[in-house]
Amino acid sequence: MDASHVDVHHYDMIFKEFLQPVGNYRSEAGPLNLETMDFIRERRSELVQRMGRQVIDQMVDKLYSKGVLNIEEKDLILGTLLSQEKARVILGYIENKGTAACNLFLDYLKCYDQYLFEDLKWTNVQTYTEKDVEMIAEDLRRLYLSSAFQKFHPLGEEIDIIFDLETTFSDAVFWKKNTSNRIINQLQFQDLLGELKDLTVIEGEAGKGKTTVLKRIASLWASRKHSSLNGFKLVFFISLRSMQKGLYESICEQLLREPYGLDNATFMKIIETLERKVLFCLDGFDEFKPQDYPETARLFTKNAQYKHSVVLTTRTEALSQVRSYADLLVKIGDLSYSSAQMLIENVLEEYLANSFLIQLEQSSTMKEMMKTPLFVVIACAIQMGDDDFIPKTQTALFQTLHKLMIHKNQYKTRDLPEDYIIESIKHCGDLALDGIFKSKFDFTIEDLSSQKEERLLLAAGLLNKYGAQRLKPVYRFFHKSFQEYTAGRRLHELITSSSATEVSKGQIYLQKIRTISDITFKYQNLLLYTCGSSKDAAAEVIKHIVSVKDHGTLLQFLDDSEEGVNVETRMQSSEEVERLKLLNTNTLVERGLTFIYESRSESALAAEFETFLQDKTLHINSHFIPDYLFYLFEHLPICLRALSLIKLEFFGNSASSSVNEMKKTERENQLQNVTQALIPEPAIKLFYETPWNQSFNTLQITLRDFPGLKPREIKCIGKICCSASSLVLYISKSAGITGKLHKILSTCARNVQDLVIESTPLTEKDEQQIVKMTQLKTLHLTDLQTEQGNGGFIYGIHCLKNIEKLVLENVKMNDGDIKKIAESLKNFSNISVFHLSQLTGLGNGIEQLVTELSSGICSLHEIKLASCCLTGSAIRTLAQNLHKLEKLEVLDLSGNNLEEETIDAVTILVDQITVVLGLKVLMLPFGSNVNTCFEKLVNQLKSLTNMTKLGLQKWNLNDKDLLILTSLVTSGHLENLQCLDLAQNLVTTKGWIAFFEALRTNETGGLYKLTSLDFSSQVELYPEAFMVKEFVQWIVKLHFIHEVVLINWMFDENDLNMIKNAKAAQKREFQLRLSDTSKSFAGYGPSAGKWD
Repeated sequence: MDASHVDVHHYDMIFKEFLQPVGNYRSEAGPLNLETMDFIRERRSELVQRMGRQVIDQMVDKLYSKGVLNIEEKDLILGTLLSQEKARVILGYIENKGTAACNLFLDYLKCYDQYLFEDLKWTNVQTYTEKDVEMIAEDLRRLYLSSAFQKFHPLGEEIDIIFDLETTFSDAVFWKKNTSNRIINQLQFQDLLGELKDLTVIEGEAGKGKTTVLKRIASLWASRKHSSLNGFKLVFFISLRSMQKGLYESICEQLLREPYGLDNATFMKIIETLERKVLFCLDGFDEFKPQDYPETARLFTKNAQYKHSVVLTTRTEALSQVRSYADLLVKIGDLSYSSAQMLIENVLEEYLANSFLIQLEQSSTMKEMMKTPLFVVIACAIQMGDDDFIPKTQTALFQTLHKLMIHKNQYKTRDLPEDYIIESIKHCGDLALDGIFKSKFDFTIEDLSSQKEERLLLAAGLLNKYGAQRLKPVYRFFHKSFQEYTAGRRLHELITSSSATEVSKGQIYLQKIRTISDITFKYQNLLLYTCGSSKDAAAEVIKHIVSVKDHGTLLQFLDDSEEGVNVETRMQSSEEVERLKLLNTNTLVERGLTFIYESRSESALAAEFETFLQDKTLHINSHFIPDYLFYLFEHLPICLRALSLIKLEFFGNSASSSVNEMKKTERENQLQNVTQALIPEPAIKLFYETPWNQSFNTLQITLRDFPGLKPREIKCIGKICCSASSLVLYISKSAGITGKLHKILSTCARNVQDLVIESTPLTEKDEQQIVKMTQLKTLHLTDLQTEQGNGGFIYGIHCLKNIEKLVLENVKMNDGDIKKIAESLKNFSNISVFHLSQLTGLGNGIEQLVTELSSGICSLHEIKLASCCLTGSAIRTLAQNLHKLEKLEVLDLSGNNLEEETIDAVTILVDQITVVLGLKVLMLPFGSNVNTCFEKLVNQLKSLTNMTKLGLQKWNLNDKDLLILTSLVTSGHLENLQCLDLAQNLVTTKGWIAFFEALRTNETGGLYKLTSLDFSSQVELYPEAFMVKEFVQWIVKLHFIHEVVLINWMFDENDLNMIKNAKAAQKREFQLRLSDTSKSFAGYGPSAGKWD
């Protein structure tokens, strides 16, 4: 009823209308026909107790406007502070003014406090029966279990996509909060049902599934499947956002029928009497206006008096209005990945679900977004291929969400002009964009142009408001990724605008993205969504990233402190930094591919993208081929030629990825053969079912852990090998290739440049095929223990006239084989790298080999003769010929025991070592009293300024030797050292304390570029607490350290905890090895006893 339409001159008519229901009231003495004044007098006590200040003030204004109260009476009532005193004053005036005034008073009471008015009327209502309660319960249960309730349109009724509550609901996680709005503990859905209080408030951002939770509660009650809910006689699921009438009328309209079998009075009396046996599930408080529906509002604002159980959902911005009333406050948590996966599998057809889950595996951002149920729903809708939705990209997901939010909430802002709405949404984009570049995700009211804009952005769901336990509220985009999308959307609008001013503004933002690290890490999502918004925007982005050459900071994984930045500045020549630069560039290629895929520009940007890919490397894991690679091969094949290298990896027995697990059922149906296929179908599809006709420059193929290969797979590998001008083939631990390798190699004999085979047996045919490939530039064989027959590769190795790198590690050979290799070296005019290791039982063949290696016929850069029976004579020969190896950078003679010849041989070698000034790696042999040569070696090391790796394993260094080394390091020498091997030393605790302290306190000579070290002791070493402290303080200053070997260092639990805590505090990640049964250094040989 609208109070403004009540006419004081029609008191009689109003009185008659009012008395009609009042006349039906009955007391214990029988029917009453109460006068209005008597009605008020009899209920005076209740009116005084229950009339609120706001209601009285509103009634006073109306009664004054109708002339019932004069100005003095009005001012006296309004000036009274206590609500009960106000009630007494107004009731006194009204009773003195007669029946007509009382009638009008009751009409205004009905208008402004209908719940109280109805409650007063029902004082004498007749008793209801249990059948009445059962009738209501049965009607509610029938509704909650019906298709009309169970099936719903998750994206609104205008989009014909229907989900089923039973199959799409997955148990949500809730975070219980205290009065200070801090999280106390986690609750599962089942736990929440057991903890429902008088008033439970569920808080959550848009799309978190609040409505679904309440509908699920109602559905569970109806099914009688949950014991915690069986205590409720009635459960009412009421949409507050749909409410347009009083409580009784809304219940009938939303849940029962109109008219209902019980009148208002009886129905509400039942609810009042049942008290906490009635559960109200009130959905959408953030869209509810309590002042318009005071009767419903009292369910939570006056819950203590009315004693019903209430579960109320609200978005975060409205939480402050109900938080003080809540007996239990919970925040709905993220959807788990397994729950999202279940929802996807239940909603989509199997082939669509598999496809979508594969997409999720390819994108950590998409996975993150699936924590919000609304995202899952929208993504499923896109997968269904509805014509109203755009293609399957991350941007598509946000575009759809953005459109839905604005469209779905239009009714809330109908009073605002369309131009104003458009400008406010643009300003929201500017807010997001500025925030991304300032790393700002919390905004204040000052960031918004007006309260009207605040209302618009909150209503649309673009921003959320957080005011709990804050002096000033903050505003956030409901998801960080949504802010990035909104920013990308706005950047796209700017750089493609028809306005020169906006284009200039957009370019200024682009120019802030100055480094490759900015592209690959900091602003990757911003650029992704910009490209996804239009192909014109993508063209601008690709053009910009092509121009970016600076790598920026490479310490993403390290400390962000100023010290970290200084360390990087000092390390620009470090191999570790070069490795990180390569990683950064590889990541850039992946980012570029995702950008172009997101743009869906097909071949329109081929020229721009070809420039971007120029001289870069692409990595392809055959077990995990993302959609963007198929897109590249199909739409941009011309760009493949621009890549300098494509790395393709096949893993036969690798643990199945989650993607493979998702497709397991599908594969099991397809693969019923005895031997399971090991070359994944997507890899075959990529190379042979996409319509590309370009060849690669260089293709590197890795085959690892293959127990067997089918003929079809051998043929496929052979074909793939032929798709590049130059091929690098890497085979590891693949017994299934034994006897079949020659078939693969024969198909690509002309283009194989490099061949690497590790731990894979070869047949004679395989070996014969290898040496037939005279164009080979690299041959690397490791762990080959088959007997060398007359037809093996050793007997044909001389044919490899173009060989540049020959690596034979742990290959079974005798002295005669070594002599054949020595003879073959005369044919290898281009060889620059020669590695031989782990040989036993050799005679003078090794001396012949050393003579040939050091003859100067070939220009060697690397010589490795590790653990291969080197003699003192061989070392002397090498030393005397070092002047012929002026380009030598690596000399590894480790693992060779020279025994009694040690001092003489090593002394000559050390004397001559400085003739090779470009030497970077020096690993020396050991033997009797070898440490007597240490002081001379240290003096020579002063001239070797490029040294990056130094190995003195089994040199038995002592405290005095370590002091000499300390002096060398702290004086500025060995500043580029990255690997230091002092294993099997005899240094004491005292020597180590002096060493660590000196290095820790030296700003420039602290070996800060070390990536690995081995300080293992020859005897058990028990570090003192002070020594451990010095070690820890030094080791955490090594930003690039990844391996620390300290065998025989007897740390106790406290020592290990100190190291662990320091690693965590300084964000250092390195592997600490404390025991090893068969160890050599820097990646050579097996290891055990690792501790992290």
